[in-house]
Amino acid sequence: MSTQGQTVSEANNWLGLESHLVQLVQQAVQGMKPAVHVLTSADLADVKEGAQKTPAVHLIYGGYRMAEDLGTAWKLAHKWYAVAVVRNVATQRSGQAARQAAGPLVATVVGALIGANVPGATRPLTLVSPPPASYRAGHQYIPSAFEAETIFRKPQ
Repeated sequence: MSTQGQTVSEANNWLGLESHLVQLVQQAVQGMKPAVHVLTSADLADVKEGAQKTPAVHLIYGGYRMAEDLGTAWKLAHKWYAVAVVRNVATQRSGQAARQAAGPLVATVVGALIGANVPGATRPLTLVSPPPASYRAGHQYIPSAFEAETIFRKPQ
């Protein structure tokens, strides 16, 4: 997708893609049982692990890297994490039940985001290597990572 039609301020908004990504994930998990919560970093800021809503997808900005210097603009590759989170204490010691519950949620999220055209991005989202999964106290966290490319222009 092109960034044409955007003001420089809109195009330069590092978190401008967040609402579009949230919407894609919400559409993908709509109707799942039990209901899946889609949460951003702001939603999670003061939530303790034991009190968090599950199942959930945490959509978290992961920073950027310089992809290309275009002279008067810069192509940036932004990383976004979509972390599938489930809680299942049926096999708390091994975490097997939580992992099995998380698998279909991960597939749904990856299917919704991979190759998606997001307003403000210059090309479809690409799947990139995520950090490792983790398991704590019945909570299974399985991250997926996506890269979105944008053009940054120096404000006038």
